[in-house]
Amino acid sequence: MTVGELKALLATLPDDMKIQVLDSDQGDPEDIVDLTRGTWSNDTSDLTDDELDDWEPSDEEPEFVQDSENGKTAVLVIW
Repeated sequence: MTVGELKALLATLPDDMKIQVLDSDQGDPEDIVDLTRGTWSNDTSDLTDDELDDWEPSDEEPEFVQDSENGKTAVLVIW
């Protein structure tokens, strides 16, 4: 989902409606405490064709690297 698609969906809701995320394990509501940006360590979307030819995936699990100014992925932080 893109930010534009999310904004369009949210625009159909009342302005005073509270948003919560449901915990995937328990189904309990979780409050959103922050909105940030970042990029996954295995994201290759900025690489040129030549760089992609030399790129090899890591054996490690992808890691999210927070970058509030230049990140390509929006993240809702919950607790």
